[in-house]
Amino acid sequence: MVRKTGTFTLLLIALIGNCFAANTWAIEPAGYEQQVLPFFQKYCLRCHNDKEQQGEFRLDTLSRDFTVEDKAQRWGEVVFRMNSAEMPPRNELQPQAEELGKVVDWLAARLKEGEAARMAKRGPVSHYRLSREEYGNTVYDLLGVYYDVNLPGAFNEDPRWHGFERIGSMLSLSPSHVDRYFKAAEIVLDRAFPAQPPKIAKGRRDANEGRESWLAERGITGRVRWPLWPEKGIGAITTSVPGTYRIRMQLSGLQPPNGRTPHLSLWHQQLKRSVFDQDILAPEDKPVILDFELDLSPGSLSIVNEVPRAFTDVGNHTLNVLNGGGSVFTSSRETRHLNPTGYKLFDDQGQALYPLLLLDWVEWEGPLTSEADLQKREGLIPATQLEAREGLRKLATRAWRRPVADAELDRYLKVVDDELAAGEKFPIAYRAAMVGVLTSKNFYYLEEGSPEQRRDKVNDWELASRLSYFIWGSMPDEEMFAAARSGQLHQPEVLRGQLARLLADPKSERFAESFPRQWLQLHRVGIFPPDPRLFPDYDNWLQTSMVLETTHFFGEVLNKNLSLAEFLDSDWTMVNPRLALHYKLPPLHESGMQRVALRPEDHRGGLLTQAAVLMLTSDGTRHRPVHRGVWVSEAIFGRTPPPPPPNVEPLAPTPSNQTKATIRMQLDAHATHATCASCHQKIDPLGFAFENFDAIGQWRTEEVVPAGKGANPPVNATGKLPGGRSFNGAAEFKQLLKQDIDPFAEAFVEQLATFALRRVMTIDDRAQLKLIAANSKKDDYRLRAVIENFVTSDLFQKR
Repeated sequence: MVRKTGTFTLLLIALIGNCFAANTWAIEPAGYEQQVLPFFQKYCLRCHNDKEQQGEFRLDTLSRDFTVEDKAQRWGEVVFRMNSAEMPPRNELQPQAEELGKVVDWLAARLKEGEAARMAKRGPVSHYRLSREEYGNTVYDLLGVYYDVNLPGAFNEDPRWHGFERIGSMLSLSPSHVDRYFKAAEIVLDRAFPAQPPKIAKGRRDANEGRESWLAERGITGRVRWPLWPEKGIGAITTSVPGTYRIRMQLSGLQPPNGRTPHLSLWHQQLKRSVFDQDILAPEDKPVILDFELDLSPGSLSIVNEVPRAFTDVGNHTLNVLNGGGSVFTSSRETRHLNPTGYKLFDDQGQALYPLLLLDWVEWEGPLTSEADLQKREGLIPATQLEAREGLRKLATRAWRRPVADAELDRYLKVVDDELAAGEKFPIAYRAAMVGVLTSKNFYYLEEGSPEQRRDKVNDWELASRLSYFIWGSMPDEEMFAAARSGQLHQPEVLRGQLARLLADPKSERFAESFPRQWLQLHRVGIFPPDPRLFPDYDNWLQTSMVLETTHFFGEVLNKNLSLAEFLDSDWTMVNPRLALHYKLPPLHESGMQRVALRPEDHRGGLLTQAAVLMLTSDGTRHRPVHRGVWVSEAIFGRTPPPPPPNVEPLAPTPSNQTKATIRMQLDAHATHATCASCHQKIDPLGFAFENFDAIGQWRTEEVVPAGKGANPPVNATGKLPGGRSFNGAAEFKQLLKQDIDPFAEAFVEQLATFALRRVMTIDDRAQLKLIAANSKKDDYRLRAVIENFVTSDLFQKR
């Protein structure tokens, strides 16, 4: 009865919304004291009063001023909880459907009446600072210059709100930001318009070169290799000028039977991170040539076999085996040129005992500048002072993403005049003005609205930026500017066509990587490194592969226009050889992320059982069911549970004189306390579904408990959803979510809108979010249909 009334009330809210004028207040059918307060006194205030605030929510003093944003949000939460039958809890006295409906209707009416006043309180202009990732993308698309925003000291790290790095209210501006913007602008312009074009450097290292005579004297012919055993590296490349470099190398690998694949990591010594990774499956008699381009900062790069070390540091004679005494490696079948005083690397059949990376040669050249990048700079440097205005106009129009008034240009032309008066030559004076354009707030802020005229919707120029930063994470291109200039971009067919074009462009890969990383909070993967004593097989490449699975999975759903249901469960996933080994899948015969079919016994499918998700909700030593439940509540249902009380004690290890207990057993005892039970009843079952997975996402049937008496206890992955439906294990849990996919679809639309609109969604957005989801249901919630319905909605164009 309650759930039916909740559904009916949601429809009634929409009808009420159409009945109230935007700028008037309706006459209340009955007052709060007469209609709502008695209901709260009977069913709610016992747990939400001055002495007890379950869920940190106090109801008796909640302001009834529905024109205030945060107060309206709190009342919206009350309506949601009542509509979803969460409140009152099932173990409390339940209201009749009719009395519940009357209270919800009264609150919904008051919320709708206050909407116009809440909207009017928003300023006439909104500013959203670019994230550092967006800044890097923008300067590249503007001038064809790669600027590494992750360099130490380049930019401050952007603060996050539940994983999102683009929320305008979080991205404030400090003096340190301004200083970094000035430095970045000068560096970018120096690289785009250097006084002298940088010379293209070329280099090559070959295992045969430099010792030809020595090899000939010993009768060694053919290809010599640099053998790189686990964690062994060789200095290969040095760059002194930042930019794009082309790198080629020939290499192969020796993989032990049923063992690790050799893994190439191009390690930047100054940045202390890998800038290129690939598993090497090519056999030694058929080496592969890798040919790729990278945007590199100055520094030294080493080619490393990034596999956990197989040898101990103490008494290690491996160097003698491979390098000492004139040791030379040619093939696994020829060992007479190796020093015999160290570890044995091959068995009697010539098979590797450890993963070995065999490097033949490497060559590089750069920095390279493409014709496309050069075209971005055309017309920006005037030949004479008379052309300075037009040069600055072209730069500012593109950089600020809108038409530029003469009065705005005048202040930058004055900079040119002042510099000339101080004795500088014109190129230097003009460069100062260009720096000014790139350090203006018009560049590093997205501005929506006008101080002269209050607008409820963005104009076409603002819409162009909103769309391009949504899909490309960067500025619009010329075709998008032309659509804005024509005044036609806001029309649904034009907007739909531009969206399709943006999604077809390779730059949309930025969205496919950035959105799932922020939505799913993948930055938390590896924040608590796993204990190597508990998880000796864990390594950096596995951690990277975990995140790649999730972002490539999202990209596959996007590119193939699959349903949102695939995020909940699927019969496929994206893995590379390292992750296939971790999941105990059949070995792969190719490098890179690839789509593979899953069997029921693989216990995978969808996002929820991917290692990245399972790991980000663990602490490095053990899984955390409550953290997993909170993550599911936020990412899948769009609901953030209240934080735990400050005095809650952490779970203690099982004493050695007691029977071994799983974490779930401890939590079950913990949740019997009255202060804990109300929240844990909703959160814990969402995490218990994944009890079969350990802290790094490996499948298990028993929980390893280091202390206590007896055998390790079996896991218990049973539970009930808030609606009462039971499940046993992750597979059944995921199927229940797919059977009732509408709540997830609505939550996904809200996450998408939060990312695109750069703000937290409010009670005033809820009707539009539901409408977008409802329209997308007609297309089976296919991802591109969801995105298109969102982009063509009123919400996307609302200021």
